Amino acid sequence: MHRLNTRLIPVTIIAILLCMAPFFNTALAAPPPVKQIILTPGTTEIWVDGEKATLPAAPYVSDGVLMVPLRRLAEELGFTVQWQEGPPPSIVVNSGNLRAEMYPGTWVVFLTGSDYRAVILPAEVQQKDGLIFVPVAFFQDAFQVPTAESRVEKGVYLLGSDNHPPTAYFDVQEPVYAGEEVKYIDKSSDSDGDAIVEHQWLNKKSTFPVPGVYHVTLQVKDSRGSWSKPYEREIKVLPRPAADVPRPGEVVENITSQAENTLKPVKEDSGPRLLFSDDPEYIEKPGILYRDKLKGEGRLYFWHDVNCPGSLKVYALAINTSPREAEVNILKEGYGGPSNNVYLVARTAFTAYYHSQGQRRYTLKPGQILVLNPGAPAAVRYQVVHGIIDLKTSEEITVAFVAVPATANVIETYSRLAVLPKDGVHVRGTFAAADREMTLDLKTAKTGFILLADGNDDKFMVGVDGITGSSVRNVGNYGMLYRLKIKSDKNTGVYLIPAGGSFGGALIFNAEEVSVPLDGFISSPDQAVYLGTTVPDGITEMLFMPPGGSCLPVKLLFKS
Repeated sequence: MHRLNTRLIPVTIIAILLCMAPFFNTALAAPPPVKQIILTPGTTEIWVDGEKATLPAAPYVSDGVLMVPLRRLAEELGFTVQWQEGPPPSIVVNSGNLRAEMYPGTWVVFLTGSDYRAVILPAEVQQKDGLIFVPVAFFQDAFQVPTAESRVEKGVYLLGSDNHPPTAYFDVQEPVYAGEEVKYIDKSSDSDGDAIVEHQWLNKKSTFPVPGVYHVTLQVKDSRGSWSKPYEREIKVLPRPAADVPRPGEVVENITSQAENTLKPVKEDSGPRLLFSDDPEYIEKPGILYRDKLKGEGRLYFWHDVNCPGSLKVYALAINTSPREAEVNILKEGYGGPSNNVYLVARTAFTAYYHSQGQRRYTLKPGQILVLNPGAPAAVRYQVVHGIIDLKTSEEITVAFVAVPATANVIETYSRLAVLPKDGVHVRGTFAAADREMTLDLKTAKTGFILLADGNDDKFMVGVDGITGSSVRNVGNYGMLYRLKIKSDKNTGVYLIPAGGSFGGALIFNAEEVSVPLDGFISSPDQAVYLGTTVPDGITEMLFMPPGGSCLPVKLLFKS
């Protein structure tokens, strides 16, 4: 770009002002803006106090500096912008009695009000396609307008308020049937710990009378006035089943005696390494819960119960301990809690993990620490927090699960944390091949069952404690994703039966989410939860991950 001939600018005035700039700190600031603007490089879409708006051109990054179109953003903040022909041409931004003047092609902003001062910008003012672009830092340096980069969404910037907006999110208890009440589960959160004070729903209905696909949207506002972006969820409303057919998730009594034989599926383990953190399960003080190295594909799984005064947050960290830059790609993630309802926590995390869309990519310099779950909620005594994260790394990194006080900066605190002692009851460790592919042929079979995670018919994962080097067994195969393919030549009912104690969670049956059971938990081997019916002359697929807080093994019963 052609740079303006700065000889046209009074050079002596610039030099004097630059020398005197440290002494001019008393210029009257602009009144604080009432709006918060959320913007992202590469897109013209912005959010102004929760309302969608459009810029005339997309912000962009130049030499590491975010450049934004001046006029539209300044006017949103209540400022006026004027173009002065010169010579030399200049741009004047006014707010109250404070006036900022700058010149295309230069780094200097001259401020006048009760006194003079000069501000040096991190990049020059640029004229591009008929628009003036300034570094986003201009608004803070010249007018004390807060700016910040979002801690929750990488590459997203806040202007007008550095209060990080909340995140809107909700689940529905599935399956949803036409004419029956829809149970909405609000899971909105705020990374600053601010209270959610307002909910704004669109198309939310207590019942949907007609089967079909519906879209419901939620926005939330925190106690400091920031609105979230809208979260939209697709709700599949199914026809009501016949009265004599149980609903998926419904408990059926006393059918286990009809199982005549044990079926033998074909199994193969594959997939990512599992880094598993559940020891100590009960956190009595801040510290490192588990830590190990990872390169390539991995699944991170943590399940912890806070058992100390005050509140804690549990974070998963990625630390680049290699001498090269490391690419970290988060593929899927789901979180549950804080809550003392362990069955709800497990169900929430797994369904969020299954439904998660949109990958997050980061580049870590050597020694850099990345917080993988920056929105970790604060939990108090007797509350459980849970997370499942699938990721892929280009270089070897260190993964650490840590617990810190809710008000602490985890990156600054990490180096001072000690490894917490094991409780001797639960498990932590690293395990290979966290996906178990299973194929079951039901042709000619009328009834039968298989066991999942019993340690005999279905082997437990064996791994290594990355801290002590000792061998460990994952009793219950928590964190393992079972991918079951069922071949059948007829309609065969599939049921889940607790075989080790209380059980409550969720699974995916033929791409449909099923709560097991619909509410609460089951514990008697005389109880079975109906999951669905196989596809005749086809393949029925089921995804299952043993839910934290539940007892394994479980039995899958097939009855035609």
